[in-house]
Amino acid sequence: MSLSYQHDNSHLPELGVGITFASEVEPLLEARPELFDVLEFEPQTSWVEVPGESAAYRPDERTLARLVDYPMRKLVHSVGTPVGGTVRPDPGQLALLRAAIEKLQSPWASDHLSFNSTPEFRTGFFLPPRQTPEGVAVACTSVRDLQMGLGVPIAVETGVNYLRRRSDEMPDGQFVGSVVRNADCGLLLDLHNIFANALNGRQTVAEFLAEIPLERVWEIHLAGGMELDGFWIDAHSGAIPDPLFEASRIIVSRLPNLKAIIFEIFPSFVETAGAAVIYAQMERLHELWSLRGTAVDEPLPVRSSRTAMPVSFDEGPSPAMWERALGNLVIGRTPGAETLSRELAGDQGVLLVAAMIREFRASMLVRVLPMSMRLLLLTLGTDAVRALMGECWAQVPPQGYASAEAEAFAGYLAAQRLEIPYLNQVLAFERANAASLVDGKQRVVRFDFDPVPVFEALAGGELFAGEQERIDLEIMLTGNGPESVTFGPNSGYHKFPFH
Repeated sequence: MSLSYQHDNSHLPELGVGITFASEVEPLLEARPELFDVLEFEPQTSWVEVPGESAAYRPDERTLARLVDYPMRKLVHSVGTPVGGTVRPDPGQLALLRAAIEKLQSPWASDHLSFNSTPEFRTGFFLPPRQTPEGVAVACTSVRDLQMGLGVPIAVETGVNYLRRRSDEMPDGQFVGSVVRNADCGLLLDLHNIFANALNGRQTVAEFLAEIPLERVWEIHLAGGMELDGFWIDAHSGAIPDPLFEASRIIVSRLPNLKAIIFEIFPSFVETAGAAVIYAQMERLHELWSLRGTAVDEPLPVRSSRTAMPVSFDEGPSPAMWERALGNLVIGRTPGAETLSRELAGDQGVLLVAAMIREFRASMLVRVLPMSMRLLLLTLGTDAVRALMGECWAQVPPQGYASAEAEAFAGYLAAQRLEIPYLNQVLAFERANAASLVDGKQRVVRFDFDPVPVFEALAGGELFAGEQERIDLEIMLTGNGPESVTFGPNSGYHKFPFH
């Protein structure tokens, strides 16, 4: 492949306006298909991690088949092979990503100019890379790996960075521009990310744009955000902020090779935002799309809002040192003795990210172990449960998938031998159910009480307060969930479907 192939995008089609795909947005696609030209798919969100098997991940073929059936064009946006760190893309993920690209006929693919793992552990969050010449070289190597593994042109996405600016790093735009030029790739310009970065005290949007090659922008992401602990968060939570939309009108008009504009919203916010709000965002994006490349010759105004910081890389930390120090801190480990670790430990942005990782990990537990977590909360209280999670997470770094996160915590809980009525068997049931959903294998869970009234009480936010007779009961679990219940021979009951 020639070096000119990546940024010579005359062969890339103009796709138009679209949205990130999830089952929650499917009713919107079917009701107003004319608003959606393209669907952007994040394949890893539909995979399950299968420990102990040669193929570590298994895609959800049903989701992929539904997506194929939609008439809109498709784009593949990876969320598991970021290119900003020293950990190279996982070959197992690359093979599945390539298969999705081929099935969906995605003309290019993208991933984040960030890192989410070190050689020793996952961080559970996209983190900013080391913005130095060495960091540029590291990122370029990963971009080329991704290019070779996926077989289509690659665009790298501009990341959000909650850390304060440092005197030993390149400005954000200079770093991104250097990676894109040296890796000879395309750029996915996440305008909400750079908007958030500007609000949080990093580089202004205009300064950032002045330092990147606008002709390499193939795709734009726009989203909503929110305030949290004095920061503006890239939350993908709803409507695009009006100031960002107005700035986007100017920016889009100066992009000569824009091929797609994507509205991002997390599935959990689709119902909260509502169909009317999402339709309104799509209509605004179509307005932006009509402006693409109409004012290419007009330069963007650049007004600096800060004093330039001197940059020195002579004896600064390497990318590997940066990743380990920052990664350890955000997953809750004690700061090391080295200068970098102490510096980062005092950064409010690091504390913010650490808090968001804890909340994200907790949400995965609630999703996979809903009855066990509710039983713990009702019995012990919120503070005690948070303490349990913190003790577990001090030993176990973030996991890539909710099932693995839940299994790690469930194993920790089981070892604590907590004297909580019903907990052991409720936890065993939810662990087995999660495992069967992952590997499709049948499992049998035994109870010495009737779990139905216990589950019903927990579902209503209460503890079961009645009396239970000892019984012999088995529940058969499959890859489709609970299948049947069998009572022991002395119970007087018979096998029946479990719903």
